Amino acid sequence: MRFGPAFVLVCVSACASGDGGSRDEVDEGDDVAEESSSVTNDTIDPTNFSTTGPDETGSTDDSDTADTTGTTSADSTTTATGGDGPTVLDVTPTGTGIDPATAITVTFSAAMDPATVTVDEGNDCTGAIQVSDDGFATCVAMAGPATASEGDTVFTLQPASLLASATEYRVRITADATSAGGAPAQPYEARERFTIRYFHTIEVDGVDDWSGGETFPTSTEGHLAFTAWDDEYVYLGLQSPDVASPNDEVWVVVYFGGEGGTATGQQYNTQQPTIPFDARWHLRWRADNTYTDVQEYDGDAWVTSPWQLGEGDVYLSGQLLELRVARADLGDPETLELHMGILRETALSEASWAAHPEGSYVDGYDPDYTQSWAFDLLGSALPVEQPPVP
Repeated sequence: MRFGPAFVLVCVSACASGDGGSRDEVDEGDDVAEESSSVTNDTIDPTNFSTTGPDETGSTDDSDTADTTGTTSADSTTTATGGDGPTVLDVTPTGTGIDPATAITVTFSAAMDPATVTVDEGNDCTGAIQVSDDGFATCVAMAGPATASEGDTVFTLQPASLLASATEYRVRITADATSAGGAPAQPYEARERFTIRYFHTIEVDGVDDWSGGETFPTSTEGHLAFTAWDDEYVYLGLQSPDVASPNDEVWVVVYFGGEGGTATGQQYNTQQPTIPFDARWHLRWRADNTYTDVQEYDGDAWVTSPWQLGEGDVYLSGQLLELRVARADLGDPETLELHMGILRETALSEASWAAHPEGSYVDGYDPDYTQSWAFDLLGSALPVEQPPVP
């Protein structure tokens, strides 16, 4: 898995001497000759549209219950009290979209006694430097002691494991940390939190491990769409009775944005959508579960893409279809432009439905797409917290 660079703090000179909430239910174009490896499981008889709707419950903890005993607020990032002990000058990181493998760095105003600048080896919040996401009811375990640098004024902590997706953390320092001369540090608690960027690895195995923060209604009642990502892959899912029925004229169609793309989609019999972004890649899966294909727009037409989905990238289990696409194959974008839906290319019975996003079109014959997604892949917002565009 790829992570961004660790945060590095430039030392300040001494002045006195470092899977969203849960969901209750889950969620002709060109004739083709190529068949891909398939995993076909038990399916059910297809229906037009089921009446099962999504449960969109989900929550994130925005608790602000940190214990600030012994501290007073000075500004947005520091707290200060009277006394002659060393103060905390800076804590990093701050802000949102923080790498889950980030280190935490604390800068003091004076040289410290490294033996007193302790960290939490478990989650009991006993270290002189503490990191917590729940108001210091529990604390993050560190991989080892804090590393001192810059004349024992800068201390870097490395969490023992990845910090949690889309989660806010806060740092505090207690008077147990003392200067080289034995003066207790002035208690400090950072009012400005840092928030880890969103990520979730989905196992493409037909087992539902999507969260409520990744579950979307579509334009068709009873059909759910799923979207998630981590540093390596974008994950897509669709729960629908129409993926469970073996039908070689029904397709799940996905468009991804990219430089050099087009606003004109692939033609399926007499249906050809207009897309509200420049689509560079077109992924399609046929509902007989024997064919998956990726096309790329070459500036003139949709042609076979140099990259295709392989083993472990597609799985069908009952009504749940799961797909994954390597972010590198999409040009490693910071913003993911995306549209997904289902269509039927049967003559005299053509239709499109299950649009993701749900407001993109009204189900029916040959609709143009009027909405799409522009997911921020580097931010801390859950997928469902990001609105469609326009």
